[in-house]
Amino acid sequence: MVERRFPRELGSLEPISVFVAAYLRSRGIDPEHAYTVDLLIEELFTNQLKHAKGGGPEVSLGLAGEETDLAITLRDFNVESFDPTSAPREAAPGGEDRGLGLRLVRHLSDSMRYEYKERSAVITVTKKLTP
Repeated sequence: MVERRFPRELGSLEPISVFVAAYLRSRGIDPEHAYTVDLLIEELFTNQLKHAKGGGPEVSLGLAGEETDLAITLRDFNVESFDPTSAPREAAPGGEDRGLGLRLVRHLSDSMRYEYKERSAVITVTKKLTP
């Protein structure tokens, strides 16, 4: 796994995208997957910023996989638990459409797992990639 820390702020999205593109190139993963991977990370990262109370100055992003499989791991430090896997899978009838981004993550990824231990929140998504 390749891991890098980024400041826990929206301004990190651009350097995260550069990091992802470099990782995909280094692993021989078709660059056409960059948009989907960026979208998954952007949604998960912004949810951490918006919903996880507390938080250290940095968030860790880990990437693992080659050619046909990718695992994305985001770790938020010194936060209260916010489990994105427990968000509604469907819009509330006639109500506010909350959780739309997480439904998109579920649709684009093959699995999503959340772990919380010692004030550290970890979300891992896997994505099968077509060559």
